[in-house]
Amino acid sequence: MAASNQILIYASPGAEQLLDHNVLLASGYDVVTVSQPQAAESWLSTFLADDLLIIVNPSAADAINYSKGILENHPCLPIILVTSQPTISSLLEAMEIGLFDYLSYPVDSATLLLSVKRTLVRQNNWQEWNRFARVLAELDDGFLLADLDGNLIMMNQSARNILSVEGDQIIGMPVEAVVHHPDILDIFKSKSKFLHLSEINLEDGRIFNARVSLIHQIGTALVLQEISHLKELDRVKTDFVNTVSHDLRSPLTSIYGFVSLIDRVGTVNEQQADFIRHIQSSVQQITSLITDLMDLGRVEADYDIQMQEVNLKEIIDQSIKNFDYQLNEKMQELVLSLPEQVPDIHGNPLNLQRMISNLLENAIKFTPPFGKINILCSVETNQLMLKISDNGPGIPLDDQPHIFEKFYRGSNLSQNIPGTGLGLSIVKSVVDKHHGRIWLDSSPDGTTFTILLPVK
Repeated sequence: MAASNQILIYASPGAEQLLDHNVLLASGYDVVTVSQPQAAESWLSTFLADDLLIIVNPSAADAINYSKGILENHPCLPIILVTSQPTISSLLEAMEIGLFDYLSYPVDSATLLLSVKRTLVRQNNWQEWNRFARVLAELDDGFLLADLDGNLIMMNQSARNILSVEGDQIIGMPVEAVVHHPDILDIFKSKSKFLHLSEINLEDGRIFNARVSLIHQIGTALVLQEISHLKELDRVKTDFVNTVSHDLRSPLTSIYGFVSLIDRVGTVNEQQADFIRHIQSSVQQITSLITDLMDLGRVEADYDIQMQEVNLKEIIDQSIKNFDYQLNEKMQELVLSLPEQVPDIHGNPLNLQRMISNLLENAIKFTPPFGKINILCSVETNQLMLKISDNGPGIPLDDQPHIFEKFYRGSNLSQNIPGTGLGLSIVKSVVDKHHGRIWLDSSPDGTTFTILLPVK
């Protein structure tokens, strides 16, 4: 025990000999014994969070009344009561006012030490909880915690302000009786064991990032962080990119068209023909970049986001048909494993098509000729799991945390391998818009992308 922490023994006049404090001194505790109320009040005015008060009084009623007065001014002070007249009613009253322990003397050394140790442990646990509660209460971000039955355990002031919640007696109430925003109610109704992110739009125009976690054997935790300013910056950026991309398409189309007509107005030599091919290749790369930028902008800006019931099997089949030529050209084997019944998901068909096509295009691009690509779909606890695997060169470990960033390309890729570095960013954005998760497992033997999407 730290030297700055003390145990004060306040023994009423004439009761000083009823408790032997030498056993506490021998155990290393810093003990002060007083018998005058003025001395006790002086100590109480400077007590620390880990200090402890032991009241020794033959009269249980007097001791409890004295404890009440102390706890009114020092509600966090741990108190052990020692009296010679314990009764059932005094025990109940001691519990009601918040005494930590109740002993009757004569008190043996082992019992006293155990009581002090237990009280200090309990006080330390209470302090830890109090610090934790204060941190959550004073967070600028909103915080809600509900138990497994959907009843509120905690809601800080920021969450009250964000959701316009009034009233003091809300703890223990069902979430739907306190919060009325439909998106938040959907979050607490979901029993997904996976952490996920979503956006909450309020009527006043504010936008919040909602981070949800299902805490084992406790309940669902929700953190609300305002991102209105970030969304506005992102909107400005997206509008700029879309405008520039749109304005570049026409001149690029003209360049490509006129370059293709050069050999029709006169003979070109071999070197000139090579230059023309380089120009056409560069124009195609820029056009692909613009297309990807516009696709990413549409997804992030929620264009084409009309949601409906979608059968993912149909989208997978169509994507495979679209890449038949590339698969046959590299003589790759594609193995498709689907359950007999693939449940519908609530999503946007166009964006889901973009997601699967980009992953399949990457798998074909990085899988060597005569290689193998696997597409596996299964249902896991109200989630649809989709895995797309290749046996390409894999993604270096240092690159993996950045693989979904815009314009990021793996360090082991040759400059001759075409790509804009936006395909996986589009995939990640589509997954996020559908409240799903995506991750990868990669080794030198190949890469597997796994997607989880909530079923209907």
